[in-house]
Amino acid sequence: MFPITINLDIPNDPEKIYEYTKNVLASILEHIALDLGYQRRIKLILIELITNSIKHSNEANTSIQLLIDQPHLSIQKIEKGLKIAFSASSPQLPFEDVESILNISFSESNRHNIQPLGEYKFKFLKPDPEEKPDMEQMPEHFGLYIITLASDSFIYQYDPELRENTYIVHLNF
Repeated sequence: MFPITINLDIPNDPEKIYEYTKNVLASILEHIALDLGYQRRIKLILIELITNSIKHSNEANTSIQLLIDQPHLSIQKIEKGLKIAFSASSPQLPFEDVESILNISFSESNRHNIQPLGEYKFKFLKPDPEEKPDMEQMPEHFGLYIITLASDSFIYQYDPELRENTYIVHLNF
């Protein structure tokens, strides 16, 4: 029965985010039972991935692929567009130093630690538990940070030849 793969197109209408998220979660629940905590985390991740796509993708046909492989769930979003850009003071893709943890920011108050996994690939690292803010109190533009907090692993990869962004989120149940 496992693994199960579900391929879905992302709506490009903000009015459809809630209904879409509800339907995706229902599709997942058809295959595995999840407590309300995991359901909430999945909803937050989906909302942020979709919102990010609506705001930043220059293509109408962005997709999400779910891979359910008990006890794991992977959510992969693929979209065409420009590579992720950080504030001017941060290292930029392609990374030259792939051996050390980097501190990047999207704004003065939105900072992340990342671990490069290659020139165009990195993993968002969890914040220090003492610095960990409440996901419920996050301001707008903290979507990638919310995904980092809600997931067990969050990886970004850019393919310069295809001009394709891939966001890979893993949850362990």
